[in-house]
Amino acid sequence: MKIYRAGERVAPGTYKQLNSARIVRLEQEDYLPASLNGRLACFERVESSWEELLQQYASYPPQTPSL
Repeated sequence: MKIYRAGERVAPGTYKQLNSARIVRLEQEDYLPASLNGRLACFERVESSWEELLQQYASYPPQTPSL
């Protein structure tokens, strides 16, 4: 797992701040934001958040068993 720091320029994607529930979504290459509490913010890249997985699951048509 690679750790990214606030102010670091990163590729588009979803990033989770370590030791926090904060999620940052970047649509294009950009800089990760500061924590605004005086502490260094560190992030890890997340492939899919729970919210995204639930939305994908909800969009699947219900499957009925074939008899």
